[in-house]
Amino acid sequence: MIKPLISNHVLPRRMALVAGLLALPAMALASPSGVMGPKNGPRAADQPAPAASFTTDGKTFTLDTFNGHPVMLWQVATWCGSCRAGLRTFAHEKALIDKSNIRVIVLRDYKNGGYPGIGIKKFAEQTAPSLIHDPHFVFGDDTKALYTLYNPHHYVDVYDLIGADGKIKTVSSTPSATFGKIKAFIASEPKS
Repeated sequence: MIKPLISNHVLPRRMALVAGLLALPAMALASPSGVMGPKNGPRAADQPAPAASFTTDGKTFTLDTFNGHPVMLWQVATWCGSCRAGLRTFAHEKALIDKSNIRVIVLRDYKNGGYPGIGIKKFAEQTAPSLIHDPHFVFGDDTKALYTLYNPHHYVDVYDLIGADGKIKTVSSTPSATFGKIKAFIASEPKS
């Protein structure tokens, strides 16, 4: 009597365990790769920044709207932990940013990199609310064209530093780990 109870109780659990183990490879393939952009990518060699548009608050803007200002074009996914850490770094360095002429354009990857997640404004409100109304920061969404031009490898957490002259100076990733590059870029650009 006890043996049938044990086998009836244990067998379904074993089958569930086996099914779960078989499903792991499929789940791993469906999950985000987490591939970060290059922290020390090849220098952009002062290439002109391609013309592209993005949306914010339901309006479309082009990058040339910011001509004359140094720009950091930062593409993030709202499910990305290093993107959160980077935004917190900017909140911590807010005084430096506010003394500069830089515009930090934070864009949620086109379709959030293919994975679900909150919108960019909610992401900013939850992570670094002090930046939401700061005039140096713009939060929006990639268009497919911008995403294709500036992030053809579909990296998570990648940025371009574009000088006031409209040329790409640096391509890098993970601002929380590479803020020194951003600080040097800000120092090299005109203040007004």
